[in-house]
Order: sequence, then structure tokens, then C-alpha cells
Amino acid sequence: MIEFNATFIVAMLSFIVFMFIMNAIFYRPILNIIRKREDYIESNYRDAKDISQKAQEITNEYNEKLSKAKDKARHDTALKIDAVQKEEFSKVQLAKENSKTEIQSRKEKIEVDTLELKEHVNSEVVSEIANDITSKIIGSIHG
Repeated sequence: MIEFNATFIVAMLSFIVFMFIMNAIFYRPILNIIRKREDYIESNYRDAKDISQKAQEITNEYNEKLSKAKDKARHDTALKIDAVQKEEFSKVQLAKENSKTEIQSRKEKIEVDTLELKEHVNSEVVSEIANDITSKIIGSIHG
């Protein structure tokens, strides 16, 4: 069985002194190093988390600006296309009006030329018929 004698007490006291010495020389420095490492790791983790959050904010801001730029480009393109289409439409309308005016002008000229030609033909035909009649009348009088 267990005997409690002076050897036991001396062993117990030496173990306690050994523990205090080990704590002062070995455990505290190791625990301090472990705490410093944990603090360093925690600090780096927080820094990385902050940097990641800032990067996400910058990415979101970039995407928002890019989206706005694309929308503005679409809007500007639509406005330019609309302006070009309106300009082309007005040019086509102007060309149609000019064509109608030209066609009307030429129709009127053709009508005037046709009337002049009819009058000329009528006067020549009448003159020729009159000459024929006159020559027949004169021919029958002479003959």
C-alpha cells in the first residue's frame, strides 16, 4: 500500500518546484509564442477579410460603372440610329417631292409640246389640204 513518508513529501515538493521552474522557463515562453502566433494569424485573417471585402466593393463598383457605361452606349447608339433614320427619311421624302415636281414639270412640258405639235400638225395638214384643194380647183379650171 501507499506509505506517506518523508521521501514521498520530498518527491512531491520536488515535483511542485519542477513544475514552477518548467512553467517559468519553458511553458510561459511557449504559451507566449503560441499567443503571438494566434494574434498574428488572427490579424492576417482580419486583414485578408478586409481586403477581400474591399475587393468585392471595388468589383461591384466596377460592374455598376460598366453597366452604366453599357446603358449609356446603348442609349447613345439608339439616339444616333434614330437621328440617322430621321435624316434618311427626310432625304427620301425630299427626293420623292423632287421627283414628283420633276415628273409634273415634264408632264406639263409634254402636254405643251403635244399641243404645239397638234397645232403645228393641224396647221400643216390644214395648209396641205388647202393646197391640195386649191391645186385641184386650179387644175380643174385649167384643164
